[in-house]
Amino acid sequence: MLIGVDYPKVEFELFGLELVEPNGFIGDVLIFILALYYFFKMKKLEGYDTNVFLKNWRSFYLWFGLSFLVGGFGHLFYKYLEIAGKTPSWYLALLAPYFIEQAMLSIYPKVEKRAIFMRISLIKLLVFVVLETILLLTLDISSAPEKGMHLVTISTTLGLVLCLGVLGSYYQKRIHLSFRYMWIAMFVLLFTAIPQLIKFNPHQYWDRNDLSHTLLLVTLVLYYQTIKNEKNFNKI
Repeated sequence: MLIGVDYPKVEFELFGLELVEPNGFIGDVLIFILALYYFFKMKKLEGYDTNVFLKNWRSFYLWFGLSFLVGGFGHLFYKYLEIAGKTPSWYLALLAPYFIEQAMLSIYPKVEKRAIFMRISLIKLLVFVVLETILLLTLDISSAPEKGMHLVTISTTLGLVLCLGVLGSYYQKRIHLSFRYMWIAMFVLLFTAIPQLIKFNPHQYWDRNDLSHTLLLVTLVLYYQTIKNEKNFNKI
């Protein structure tokens, strides 16, 4: 176990290729598989075809899963792709939480404010995409790739604290008890940041990134505990 410093990256050779972080790749693929499972499962929910809430959550599962699949290959082929291999996953990571925001705002009880809040969410996404692009074009982050995630983290934290935490608690009281899983998921998400901040690495083959990935898998399950109850909203 290491705290404050990282283990050397796990390296291995396959078919003549020098690959990196197979453990991170496996974690990313597991997230992709679970997200894809819920992506297909949601299509079967009652009323899906005309439900904006469900459609946005389904889009989240798709883009979230893809962001980790792409990120996994960015890890694996880092020696060849370097920062260019990580960049697509950063943009996808900006996009995925946007659909959570849109989903949660689409059922905001005060209809006259709903469209305004959803538009603000879109503007936030566009602003952070522009800022991320400026960062990548103007700064050399090759020696510290984690800087490419800073804006993504800020954008995600702002959106999800408000939409999962604040609205999740509000909706639990106003719409359905199952929304408690949303604010619980928000706290789990906040815990994923702790091992990253203090560089808590339980093992070289299960480091801080793998620990965060495990917690992210939990959040995907928690989200669905609310989503599957959509047909019962406003009936308690």
